[in-house]
Amino acid sequence: MFLPTFTTVFSAVFQLFIISAVAGVLVRTKIVSQTHIQALSAVTVNIFLPCLIVVKTVSQFDPSGFAQWWILPLAGVLISLAGLGMAFALFGRRPEKRAYISMASFQNAIYIVLPIGQLVFPDQFDRLALYCFLLILGLSPIMWSVGKVLISGDKDAAIRWQDFVTPPLVATLAAIFLVVSGTSAAIPDTLLSAMDLLGQATVPLAVFILGATLGSISLKDMPPFTDVIRVTGVKFILMPAAAFAVMYGLGLYQSMPLFCSVIILQTSSPPATNLILMVRNYGGDARSVASMMLLQYLVCILAMPLWLSLWQTFTR
Repeated sequence: MFLPTFTTVFSAVFQLFIISAVAGVLVRTKIVSQTHIQALSAVTVNIFLPCLIVVKTVSQFDPSGFAQWWILPLAGVLISLAGLGMAFALFGRRPEKRAYISMASFQNAIYIVLPIGQLVFPDQFDRLALYCFLLILGLSPIMWSVGKVLISGDKDAAIRWQDFVTPPLVATLAAIFLVVSGTSAAIPDTLLSAMDLLGQATVPLAVFILGATLGSISLKDMPPFTDVIRVTGVKFILMPAAAFAVMYGLGLYQSMPLFCSVIILQTSSPPATNLILMVRNYGGDARSVASMMLLQYLVCILAMPLWLSLWQTFTR
């Protein structure tokens, strides 16, 4: 059971990294510039992803049939706090290690989990996407406050309310309101179809943007090996192992199998690429953060398939 599952998941992850590698080559050969990537990122975050969120939430979110939906934002909070606790335990309170603590604590909850989910769970992708959108309601505020302070290395870094109000967050809250208030039924099918068409561009663009972002990173300024081991240990051993133990011990795989698979993917996901944007915008050691980021994404090629395969083998 393990080997067939691992092969399937690894194949899905490897497909994504082929696309990412091509995007990285295009950036390094100057065929695609940073200006192009910034424009693609802006369109994806401001238009395509919000459209995907609204369509999937309106079509999949049913509070009466999914009374435990609040577990997902709570899970986002708990994953962030657990990551911070484990990272602080390994790194201590040394100011020069704060950026690595942030990288060990906050995962790429959308741009890598969604593409993998679409390939591994094609029949359940709509539901999986909804779970991810609800989860980031709990994750995003902590990352843009605590994570921002840690990654920038400035304890006096201003925490602006504008940082929390992102288009994906607004789209998620608006879609939930439409469903809860019952007004989602008034949205014309033609409008939803048009938004769905735009939203379908999110996943392939997300993979391309991720590859282009990583492709511009250099390994010339390698972080200390012990720090690489610590971040890798939290991201790909301690966090997924803790999630595995808790969910297996509670027997959640029997009643919430897709939820459990999403949590395994989330807790074995590499650091959020938004952390690089924070360093560039608010200061910090951009080179060492970028190098650590690239190393973690190389590790996840094996780590994510390994953990999901172990989970599905133990729970079937």
